[in-house]
Amino acid sequence: MTDAVSSIQQATVRSQIDVAVAKKAMDAQRATGDAAIALLQSAADVAKQTNAQGAARGAVGGVDTYA
Repeated sequence: MTDAVSSIQQATVRSQIDVAVAKKAMDAQRATGDAAIALLQSAADVAKQTNAQGAARGAVGGVDTYA
């Protein structure tokens, strides 16, 4: 009987450890995903600014590429 209880306790502890490890792995993946989204957003913002600057230069006369 004592062996059965001990086995159940060991299984419970092992399960708790497995869950904790899985949570940490999920947190790491979430952080990686968040960083990727932030990087993409930054790239989109830079592209918008670049396009806006190019449009502004074109409206003012831009650069004479034929000179």
